[in-house]
Formats: sequence, structure tokens, C-alpha cells
Amino acid sequence: MGAYSVAEVIVYPVKACRGISVSSAAISATGFLYDREWMVVNADNGRLIAMARAPKLALVQPSLPAAAFKGDLLPDDAVLEINAPGMLPLKVPLKRSSMTGKAKEGNRGSVVDVVVFTWSGQGVDEGPDAATWWSTYLGCNARLVRFDSVALREDRQAELAPNGYTTGFANTGQFLCISEASLEEVNTHFPNAPLAMNRFRPNIIVHGPRAFEEDKWHTFTITHNYGTTLKFHYVMPRALCKVPTINMEQPDGTGEEPLKTLGTYRSGKHLGLNIGNGKQTYFGSYFVCSSTLDKKSMSHRAVCVAPGDTLDVLEMA
Repeated sequence: MGAYSVAEVIVYPVKACRGISVSSAAISATGFLYDREWMVVNADNGRLIAMARAPKLALVQPSLPAAAFKGDLLPDDAVLEINAPGMLPLKVPLKRSSMTGKAKEGNRGSVVDVVVFTWSGQGVDEGPDAATWWSTYLGCNARLVRFDSVALREDRQAELAPNGYTTGFANTGQFLCISEASLEEVNTHFPNAPLAMNRFRPNIIVHGPRAFEEDKWHTFTITHNYGTTLKFHYVMPRALCKVPTINMEQPDGTGEEPLKTLGTYRSGKHLGLNIGNGKQTYFGSYFVCSSTLDKKSMSHRAVCVAPGDTLDVLEMA
């Protein structure tokens, strides 16, 4: 139906923090490898600290060795490094703690109860040093936790994801896709201050389709330069929260735009969506990848998506 290309691939290691534009990203059982694998929670109740409530999270930049995103073997001392204004770098070991599930509460490797919006489950604590760093930066009692389906003996199943798909700490689907043309159309309403794509936090930015065509994609494939083909399936449209109203370079609070303008033509009522009361605003679409169901295969070889890969739409809704 349409052959397009992947324009950019973005991974968000720490939920609600800045993403990383990568040259290649391996597919894992939860989506892109390391995507939303960590999150910051309120230490008192385990609830996710979201960017809408703490806009300064937009200034937190995680980084990983380039080889990590490709699924390459890493040295034992490899780290997730986290940087933020006014803070020394926080270095979190990528090697999982051998004490997982047995560590004393508050130590690295201890299992803690967590809540992500309507979902509750467990995460693995990254220890007191990480907790001190985040508590200092955010000015509240916070902890850093990691998703680990093996240690927790559970798969994180997002509430609206298709049965069987693991999503880590992501909300709904494994991958959020947005086309370049969709953002360009939105920016026709903001000619004097065009919005950056990072306000919408996609995983896969697509070159070629018409604006909002991704609303109607049912299935598509991405063929990597080396010939590997992955198949993706539609989950649902992405309902916007307050995050797009935050300027990622100067996150001094939230405003009304672009939600106010998008609400005039991108609400559930305008799009004919039978979800909630029809007042929610939508931009981008969530997808899952059928290859992530083959967890044994995922553990033996790295299958990647990269800018320049071909995207073929197979079915339209």
C-alpha cells in the first residue's frame, strides 16, 4: 500500500526523561532494548513521578554505550549514565544485581511495589546512591527502579496492549510511531513557534506518509538494511497527556498548547473514536512487534531497526 522509510529511532531508557536518537536499536521482548526500562518513583508510595508533575525531568539526559542499543555484548563495568543540570553524573551499573529479590529493602536489587498510572506491580530498586541523586534533583523522596521480568517472575502487560505482549514500563504499546508530515501539519498552526517532535516522544519517526496516515495503519513491516523483516500491529491511537505542553528545553511548567488547538480537530469525537467521552486528544499511534513474542529468539540474536530502513504498510484499518 505504501513504502516509506524510518527517519529516526529514539529510545527512552528512563521513563519521563529525555530520549536518545540512535543509529540502530535492537528489538527486545519489551520493545526497543532498554526503552522505558527504568523509572523514578515516589519512595513513599511507589508511584511513578511523571514529567507532567515534575517538568524538570525533561532536562535529565540518560546515556548508554552505543553498543548497548545494538544488543552487543557489554563489559561488566558498563553503566547507564544520567546527567542533569547542577548534578554530578549518576552511574548505574547495567549488570543486574545478583541479589535481586533477596536484598535488604532500600539496597540495590531489592524488589519494591510500584504504580504506573492504573497499573501496579513491582520493580527492582537501584539502591541508595541512585535514590539520593534523584531525591536531591527532584526535591522529594524518590527512588530509581528497573524493570526485570526474570527477577520479578512476571511480564509487564500494559492494560491496553494485546494479550501476551510485554511492555516494560511503557504505558500502552511497545512503539509509538509518528510521521514527519503529521508534525508538519500541526506546525501550520504554530508558524511563529513550531513545535519540536520531542514534545510527543515517539520511538519511530516515519518519512513519506501523508499527515496522520499512521492513524489508519493496521499492520506494517520494517525491513532492516541486512534484510531482516519485522512485522508491527496496531494497538490504539496515542491519547495526549500534558507532556506536549512542556518545552523540553525550558520546562518551566505547562500551558494550553498544542492541546487546545489539537482539540479542535484531533479529539476522539472528531476522529470517530468510541473511547471515553470523546474529548481526549490524539496524536500518533501505538504498535507492537510480533517478533517480541519469540523471546527465545530475541535472546539469541539482535534484530535491529535503524534510520533508512524501509517501512511497508500492509493493511489499513
